[in-house]
Amino acid sequence: MSKEQTEEKIYLLCDCNNFFASCEKIFRPDLKNRPVAVLSNNDGVVVSRSYETKKLGIAMGSPVFKIQNEINRYHIVTFSSNFNLYLDISNRVMSTLETFCKDLEIYSVDEAFLTFENMTEDQVLNLAFKIKNTILSRIGINIGIGIARTKTLAKLANHYAKKNQDKTNGVFSVLSDHQRQKILLAFPIGEIWGIGRRLEEHLQNDGYISSFDLSKADVAEIKKRYSIVVARTVMELNNIDCIESVENGDSQNQIMWSRSFRDRLYEFDDVNQAISNFTAEVAKKLRSQKLFAKRITVFIRTSYFGNQLKYANDATLVLDYPCNDTRVLIEASRLLLQHIFAPGYAYSKAGVIVHDLVSERCFQSDLFKETPNQDELNKADRLMQTMDSINLNDKNNIRIGLQSKSDFKENKEKLKLSPNYTCSWDDLPEVF
Repeated sequence: MSKEQTEEKIYLLCDCNNFFASCEKIFRPDLKNRPVAVLSNNDGVVVSRSYETKKLGIAMGSPVFKIQNEINRYHIVTFSSNFNLYLDISNRVMSTLETFCKDLEIYSVDEAFLTFENMTEDQVLNLAFKIKNTILSRIGINIGIGIARTKTLAKLANHYAKKNQDKTNGVFSVLSDHQRQKILLAFPIGEIWGIGRRLEEHLQNDGYISSFDLSKADVAEIKKRYSIVVARTVMELNNIDCIESVENGDSQNQIMWSRSFRDRLYEFDDVNQAISNFTAEVAKKLRSQKLFAKRITVFIRTSYFGNQLKYANDATLVLDYPCNDTRVLIEASRLLLQHIFAPGYAYSKAGVIVHDLVSERCFQSDLFKETPNQDELNKADRLMQTMDSINLNDKNNIRIGLQSKSDFKENKEKLKLSPNYTCSWDDLPEVF
């Protein structure tokens, strides 16, 4: 460990382990050492697993109907997602982290970067273990901490710390060049923050297999062949701090709205009304975040359970230009639904996803497509702003023609929702 003090910034990435599952265990001491899985809103797939569940080989995103035998055999305790509880625990974690460092950047509901200067490696390691122990004792959440001079390396260090708990006790530093090269050699490029699956394939085809390979790449060549973002990643892997801020969810690249239906839907018009409602909600959320979508996906499915015929399908459309106009998105979702809808099935769930979100509506016109001019876009923006303003207090005041008054709400009776221990007086745990 280095005892040399440096004026360079040092980042600590604090990441809550198995966050949703860990939140469920806080108020349930009977679940200690028992496998726990948290399911998506409609209990469809696994979105969080305890360590015990991971050891059983249950993968993230596993459909519940496919692992029902394992759930029964290993007595896996399942919960529906309780976001009120998780957000409250997240706020407590972030507030506690802020007592150690005012320079706090919240990256997601369970991750945050802390920035320090003028510290030796020994000092920062001691502080990291103090932070970890404080969060565990005060809140009951175990966290992993990665320490580095760049945020990209801190993410890798955190991943290594959590993956090698027995060796690291959940804290790992790559401030020394030896440790930095160690994790770069240990992880493939797909583990690097910001390297998606498609980009990973392109990089591998060019001979970049490990993180170490990418760190040795020529920055100018990478910028020319790929993008400035990938070039900055290469620099970050070499201890050159390039990422200024990650706060406020800049990494979000999709918004989804989906629900299960109280009653099964059989007709195209009924499913289309539901899809139109979901699309309107997605469009409103886009506008509230000042974002535009480049792609839209619609999916439908029948129930996984019962003896009725099973069917599921989805389709994606690349929009002519980045858009958050409810009218355009609803028309796109209708075209997609026409493509995937099959008559004769009892549909139990549908959803809409918008992808490739951008903060500016810049686009290259297509010679063979009609795209609106700037005046038309400005008029559309004003119309959407007016509609949002009128619907501020009552969302049913103004609707697009294809929408219905029904909210198509999910069937709450089937949800395995835990109490809101920290958010509701009625749900406070009783002590006898």
